[in-house]
Amino acid sequence: MAEIYGHRWSSSYGDDPAGSAAQTWAKGMAGLTPQQVADGIGSSIACADPWPPTLPEFRLRCLGIPTFAAVRADVGRQDGFSRLVWQYLDGHRYRLASSDKADKLLAEAYDQAKEFVMRGGQLPGEPVAEIGHEEREVTPATREEVQKHMDQIARELHLSPAEVEAMGSDGVIEAGEGIHANT
Repeated sequence: MAEIYGHRWSSSYGDDPAGSAAQTWAKGMAGLTPQQVADGIGSSIACADPWPPTLPEFRLRCLGIPTFAAVRADVGRQDGFSRLVWQYLDGHRYRLASSDKADKLLAEAYDQAKEFVMRGGQLPGEPVAEIGHEEREVTPATREEVQKHMDQIARELHLSPAEVEAMGSDGVIEAGEGIHANT
């Protein structure tokens, strides 16, 4: 990290590999695989932030947790962390909320998901399958088909021909007319 951040790293955490900062970082990185640590270093290089990350920030990078801004910018992403955030988010409230309230709800879900992963929780697996959608061509009904169905509905509702005649072209009975079903 000192090779990436230079003096900023050394002045923040020191140069002693056996010092207290090194011991704290060793505890904070316990349980991470060498590949995860390499991913964290790669993410630190790619982020272009001139200041070294804190231990929790670096652990987030090692675990592949995107920033809140990245999750907010692309809520529909299909990576494991975004799916986890959606598990903590009340989608109905989110869709109905104002943009400020929606951001707050998303931030709360993000924080819950982040804490879950930081404590060792696993991201949800890849979806087994995608729900299919059958494309089919819709052909508008002819006037004769509509009339046939309207006649059938009138018979089932026991409407008299006068009551059917009182219905306007939109199928609504004009004001003052009533439907009297013979039940």
